[in-house]
Amino acid sequence: MWTAIHPIFAIGQLGVFLVSVVLLVLYVLHVVAFPVVHLSVLIKIGFMAGAVITGSLWEHDVYGKWWFAHEFFIEDVMTLNVVLLHAGYLVAVYGWPNNPAAYLSMLGLAYLVYGLNVGQYIASHLRFRRPERLAEDIAA
Repeated sequence: MWTAIHPIFAIGQLGVFLVSVVLLVLYVLHVVAFPVVHLSVLIKIGFMAGAVITGSLWEHDVYGKWWFAHEFFIEDVMTLNVVLLHAGYLVAVYGWPNNPAAYLSMLGLAYLVYGLNVGQYIASHLRFRRPERLAEDIAA
C-alpha cells in the first residue's frame, strides 16, 4: 500500500521544489514577493512530510525498522538532514522575520541538500537497475 502512496508525495515534493526554485529566483530578481516563495516552501514541506511518513511506514513493513534500515541508511541520513534544514528555515523565518539573509540562507542550504538527496537517490536507483547488477542479484 505504501509503495503506491509514497511516490505521489515524493514526486509531488520534487515538482513543488522545482516551482519553488523558480519562484526563489524570481524573488531575487524582484518579480514576486517573498510570501509567494514562502507558500511554495510550506507546500513542499507538506509533501516532504507525506513522503517521510509513508517512506517510514514502508521501510518498517519491509525491513522492520522505521528509519535507518541497512538498505536505506544513506537515504535516511540524507532525508533527516533535509528535514532538519527545512525546520531550520521555519525557525529562521518565524524567529527572525526581519532577517531575510538568515532565512534565505537556510532555505538555500535546505534546497541544496534536498537536491543532493534527490541526486543520490536517482544515482542509487539507476545503479541497482543496471542489467549486470540485476544478473548479479539473480545469481546470488
